[in-house]
Amino acid sequence: MTTTREVPVETPGGRPGAVTGTVHGGVHDYYRVPADASPREKLAIALRYLESGQATTARRLFAEIVAHIGTEPYVWFHWLLAFLSGRTLWELSAEERLKLTATRELIHGLKPDRWWSRGIAVIERLVDATAAHAPDAAAVSATLAELDALDPGMRTSIARHLERVVQGPLKDELWAQEVEDARAARTAGRRTERVWKFFEPDPAPPRARPVRPARVSRAHLALAALTTVIAAGAACVLGWLGLQRDDPSAVIAVAVGLGAAGAALVNGAEWRFRSRRRAPRPSHAGPPAGGFAGRVDRMYRRYVRLAVPDPAERAAWLREAYRPMCRLRDELAEVYREARVSADEVRWLIRFQVRELRRQWRAGTRADECRRWAVAPAVKGVCVGGTGLAAASLLWAAQAAARQDLRLTLGAAFAVVVAGWLAAEAGVRIGAENRRVAVDTEDRRVRLNAYWFEWQRWGHRLDDRPTDMEMAQWLDCDRRILVDLALRAYHLRWGDVCAYASVEAGRAGSSRARARNGPWRYSKYRLLAFLLTTDGVRQVTVELDLAQATFHEWQRRE
Repeated sequence: MTTTREVPVETPGGRPGAVTGTVHGGVHDYYRVPADASPREKLAIALRYLESGQATTARRLFAEIVAHIGTEPYVWFHWLLAFLSGRTLWELSAEERLKLTATRELIHGLKPDRWWSRGIAVIERLVDATAAHAPDAAAVSATLAELDALDPGMRTSIARHLERVVQGPLKDELWAQEVEDARAARTAGRRTERVWKFFEPDPAPPRARPVRPARVSRAHLALAALTTVIAAGAACVLGWLGLQRDDPSAVIAVAVGLGAAGAALVNGAEWRFRSRRRAPRPSHAGPPAGGFAGRVDRMYRRYVRLAVPDPAERAAWLREAYRPMCRLRDELAEVYREARVSADEVRWLIRFQVRELRRQWRAGTRADECRRWAVAPAVKGVCVGGTGLAAASLLWAAQAAARQDLRLTLGAAFAVVVAGWLAAEAGVRIGAENRRVAVDTEDRRVRLNAYWFEWQRWGHRLDDRPTDMEMAQWLDCDRRILVDLALRAYHLRWGDVCAYASVEAGRAGSSRARARNGPWRYSKYRLLAFLLTTDGVRQVTVELDLAQATFHEWQRRE
């Protein structure tokens, strides 16, 4: 499940802005610790926190984990990374130093394994070399050789989490390796093709407005049935009177008249339905400026501009597509207007509808749609001709019946005319409404099928959405590259830097998203790097486009 909301922020110029925030749940719920989580489950979550740069939270979880599964070198390797990540040895309190020493003694008493014990040994040597201030050159070379011999993933983790710990001769060597790894990993995993997906919410399932039931009451049905029976009965009386005079033509006329009236009724209902279908259906001039409906309206306008960039072509298209687009907009705003669905979650549907309208316009099918509901001459002809034939048949039967019984003929003819007119009016209304319901039901079915296919296509496209850990690793690579570029710009070595700090802030107007309980990730960042050296502080500020992995608007300050 995904939730999306707008969050107000303060822009660098002091103006209020907003970023769209998306919270991924479900399969993206990386950081939630269930109340009944086992130590193994907590370990997996702690590793996610560690890899996403949240070492403080990882340390808190590891304190619970080692009490249950503290006999495995794998656990203690990552415990050491979490314990030392993001701080120098001199930042450790006296209590933490004692804890580190006690932990190392505990680890030495464990049964070593093939892989993780080697990584632990390298971490210890790096810590010892830093604490020694002036380590032996041979020891430094041996430590670097052991580090290079490790698995690439393990080596990268050590270099990343111990970058503030390592000092002295090892610092420049380790930094060079870090930068090389960062350059290789910066665009790994098809970053430029996938980052944008992290900021896309899960698409809301397609919906369509239910078909409006036929506006036919029981009174209409009763009136139609009653008047039809009366009209047919009165017509039969005319035929019966004709037979009394041995004139079978009256019966034939009644039969022909009833058949012609039925044909006229059916085609009259089709005529009325098509006429109303072709008539411009009302649509609202525009939804309110704020709220869900306002955001939906702005999205339609935005995608119209993107779909047809040329103003002249867009104006020509909108002359034909504006009304159907407004109906789609109003329907979407109605069926999704609830607290659990955001406008961003239906953006896929808006984009698809606009694209379909453009395709239909360019293919000429919008004009075909208008011609589709044109009333065919045959329908008009059968309706008018059937009415005329029924009237002529009634007159023929009436003149034959009048010779037998004038008074009864006048009453029967009056009943046929009045009841027939009422039956025709009610029947045309009922037929047109039933036809509308049938057409609307089929249209809704076709549209929903198209929406479901598009929803599934869009969902499949988001299947390889990057995890929060991947986002954290890419951002960390960008940070390292930025610091390295700053060192080059100021002609410094990494060993010249006594301390450094970096700040990542999301830019106003950028998209933002996070895994549940995880940190916010932004599509565009403002990165600041501070380098403290013996002769002053250097500052570099840069704009980062996370999706494209590019820096913009460099600013340097000393």
